[in-house]
Amino acid sequence: MSDHDLPLLSNISDIRARHYLIQLEPNFHTKVIQGKVFIFFEPTTSCEKRGKCCTRDCLCSDSGTNYFRKSTEHVKDSDGQCSINEPVSRMKEMMDKDFEVILDCCDIKMSSVTEVICEGIDLQQYLHPYCPRVCRTAIDFWCSRNQVPLQYTVSSWCIRIWKEGIKNLREFPQVVCITYETTPQGKSLLWRNDVDGNPCLFTPAAVINNRSLLPCQDPPTAMATWQAWITVSKEYTVSMTGDSRPVTYVSSVEDIMNNTATQKHMDKDFCFIGMEEDALCSGDNTNKEVSKFCHYYYTTMVLPIATIAIAIGKWKIKVLPTVNSKDLSERIEKGEQIKAIKIKYTCCHYEYPCHMKPELWNYETPLTLVYPPSCGASIKPLSSFLPYALKAAIRLLGIYPCRRLEVVILPPCFGSLGLASPNLIFLSPSIVLDDPSTYIRLAHEISHAWFGIVIGAQDWTEEWLSEGFATYMEDSIYGEAALAYQKDKYTFSEHTSYGSSHQEWERADDKKGCKGKVRAYSKCGKSSLSGVADKGPVDTRGCGELNHGQGIQRFEYVNTRYDSKTSGLHDKYANAIDEECFTCCKHTEYTEDGVKLLKEGPSEVGKFLHKNLVWYETYNSQVLEEEKDFLITSCKAVNKEMLSNLSSLRAHIRYRTLASELENSTEELQTLRPMQGKDLVGADGVTYVKNGLNVEKAFLQVHYLKGYFLLKFLSKLVGSTEFNAMIKEFVSIYHGQLILSKHVLDHFTNTFPHVIDKDFTQERLYRIWLHQPGLNDEIKEMYENISSDLVSEVRQHYLFWEQINKSKKKPGQAAKKVKVELNAFIFPDELVLLLEYLLQLPKLSKNTLSQIYEHYNMKDQCGDVRHRWCELVIKNNYDDLDEVERFLVKDQSMGVYLFGELIISRKIKHRQLAKKVFSKIRKNMDENSQLTVFNMIYGE
Repeated sequence: MSDHDLPLLSNISDIRARHYLIQLEPNFHTKVIQGKVFIFFEPTTSCEKRGKCCTRDCLCSDSGTNYFRKSTEHVKDSDGQCSINEPVSRMKEMMDKDFEVILDCCDIKMSSVTEVICEGIDLQQYLHPYCPRVCRTAIDFWCSRNQVPLQYTVSSWCIRIWKEGIKNLREFPQVVCITYETTPQGKSLLWRNDVDGNPCLFTPAAVINNRSLLPCQDPPTAMATWQAWITVSKEYTVSMTGDSRPVTYVSSVEDIMNNTATQKHMDKDFCFIGMEEDALCSGDNTNKEVSKFCHYYYTTMVLPIATIAIAIGKWKIKVLPTVNSKDLSERIEKGEQIKAIKIKYTCCHYEYPCHMKPELWNYETPLTLVYPPSCGASIKPLSSFLPYALKAAIRLLGIYPCRRLEVVILPPCFGSLGLASPNLIFLSPSIVLDDPSTYIRLAHEISHAWFGIVIGAQDWTEEWLSEGFATYMEDSIYGEAALAYQKDKYTFSEHTSYGSSHQEWERADDKKGCKGKVRAYSKCGKSSLSGVADKGPVDTRGCGELNHGQGIQRFEYVNTRYDSKTSGLHDKYANAIDEECFTCCKHTEYTEDGVKLLKEGPSEVGKFLHKNLVWYETYNSQVLEEEKDFLITSCKAVNKEMLSNLSSLRAHIRYRTLASELENSTEELQTLRPMQGKDLVGADGVTYVKNGLNVEKAFLQVHYLKGYFLLKFLSKLVGSTEFNAMIKEFVSIYHGQLILSKHVLDHFTNTFPHVIDKDFTQERLYRIWLHQPGLNDEIKEMYENISSDLVSEVRQHYLFWEQINKSKKKPGQAAKKVKVELNAFIFPDELVLLLEYLLQLPKLSKNTLSQIYEHYNMKDQCGDVRHRWCELVIKNNYDDLDEVERFLVKDQSMGVYLFGELIISRKIKHRQLAKKVFSKIRKNMDENSQLTVFNMIYGE
């Protein structure tokens, strides 16, 4: 085992942590979290020792009993089903010394480790994942139990816990409490300032996972559930992995102990985990002296502890429309006229209430957006796109497997463009606060709900199983969302050339009605209408303004008949406004469906509304006034053919990115299956993850891109429609499980046996695609060169600028600006490819660069475009480095590579800029980025 390898020390082959109660209280001054965790243990079953999930129906009839009792002797039945008996030889070895529980941890200070006395308590409610663990005062109940100290030692990578004289794991304490505190240098947490300069805290998906957040069993197969209580000052918002938005206590967990209802609850001899008594969590919310709030989260899906994510900051929360995934799935099946008999797949995961069981699932998926206050305007396009992206993913992959979806905008120092965890997505501001065309990254992160969360990799080194699939699906999800969004947003009148109208609602949760804003405006910009509506159970009232280029006219209206075809805002949100609705506009008094004008010009209002606007239903969505179009940078509408061409263009760009990475990385980091199905064990007997701590690996996209190209290759063999249907079926079969590359390839060849011949075998797939470093011939043949209208347009631009660059001015003659007559690009990706082509030229003149910068308005382009522009600036020694500096500061998740370009150029001004920016942002950078850039500038 080398220094680049990550040790896995937890003895999960002996014992498993089934459930965690986690109590956290961060201190933003000391950058330390005071933590306490209760861990519920159970012996490892034979199913789990064979690398499978134990569904519990394979246990004998007394599976509901306490597994720790000596009298419990589970053995294999005649079918070889699961048992929890230990081999005799193993038991003898264990008798030689006290049994130890080993937990993974790093940079944590332990205060105490105790056994929690749980006599008389039915622990199956904590050990059996089928039981929903939602009791809000469970932490207080267990804190009130008697505790006995245990022995422990802490080393760099683990804590070892034992009880003197206990040599049999079945006699080891069933519930252990660990009190600890984190350290500021812990890699699992980043204490930083957000874009508003306020302190914040988040988990950055460190290479050590959550080992410096809490002691835990870290291997991916050690899956569990958890409940968490996070106490923070009242001005902070907490986002965390959990099935729902948090229940918020007034004050801290300790103060709840004095609550009468809580005390009554704890006087009982048990804690019923399903108890949801609001009284237990109530407090006086009007008490202005309260300085702290405790936020309670829980999860029912059995998952690796590495998937826990937390973000805390002084942020705002925006509630978006819910998405009904079941309704979507039903409509899709009817629309596609599925002829095959619907197959019901048996759940083969730990027995938790999953999305495939209708009686246990709420198909309404709540959506929320968490963001710094200064970003309120910038997140508006994202708030519109998010519901469409989720609906598109559901149409392609099936029912959304998580209970909710919350998107959090993190500071610029976040080292990734996006990060998905159960029910939660972190996004870099480079994605959200820039060109909304980059929302394809959001599509990527949403797809991780199916690949990476509900289906995970059993071997962490086979990252392509999540990243490759997510990269493959992002184009389809983005395309579906784009078409649906465009259809809803731009509905053109058949009678006029005017464009679209917008309707915005902020619906109330109760049934009394809703209040909101209603806006409509023509795309040509000549006329616009805006207003505010108050929709009650009986009528719809509103007021607004009409601007038709001749001054503003204010008006009011009221509609009292929801079922009237003439009502523009009836209960079902009619798709069009009938002309009759506005014939009453000539009157100055309210009529049943009339409008009263506060100024003259009623006929103009009626004419404008009828001729130029078509209201289109955007049910329960919030479409905002100055919202950018997330898809296109010109006024052209898109269609499926254009999106197909865009997908091909992106594939070509990905090919170029992959080829470049493979030229500049070591071969051992270039394979999709580095362990080749084997567990790696060092000379000291420690299992480890190969290159798990390798900093270089964090900046490579090999698993994303080679995995993506493998899936594109398989798709071409059988057809995209059939292949995508296979993926949807694969998700249904393997949901809730950990998989290996073998599962994917086996399922593919079983589904399409006709593709197997002497030239195409599974052995060849393993050898060429999974075990071989570098680029294979199949990838080159598919995407080294492509032909499409979009690529042709890019090449025309390239040839134009190449010619401009060749035209040399005479000595002493000032350079002249050339009139640029080029068709506008539809997609920013075209501009990315153009800049990549221009990077191949030996030299671009300053005059050419200046014209390119102005023509394409580089400063307002998305991060991918500006990144390539900065490369051009550095390579051609362009004088203006402002854009490079801005990019390195504002787009830190994408900027590490540019630091390398500055140093490689060997220009003094470039090195000085690198040092200047690094000194400015160093304290806020994540550790991997900081170490990498430091080595670039100052050497290792």
